[in-house]
Amino acid sequence: MLVIKIELWPRGDEKEKKLLHVGWIGNVGTGTRTSGNYKYVLSQRNTPGRTLRKGFINGFPRKRLSAWDLLYRCLREAVGDRNNNENNLEV
Repeated sequence: MLVIKIELWPRGDEKEKKLLHVGWIGNVGTGTRTSGNYKYVLSQRNTPGRTLRKGFINGFPRKRLSAWDLLYRCLREAVGDRNNNENNLEV
């Protein structure tokens, strides 16, 4: 299982860190040696026990891509492509 933590370190001080979000990505055991199927759960802000989004990533090429790619796919499915200017509101 992969555990992803997003922490805020005020002024870069780890002693003052605050947990913002936690995510979990787990292999569901139904894939092959080269292609994995994963379940993900993303927590709400400051509440690791409360789910914000959850879902599945099927057919992930785990021998070819890295854990960063798996995290990206989970985030893309859970929150969409927010870096695409067509989907963003002007700031």
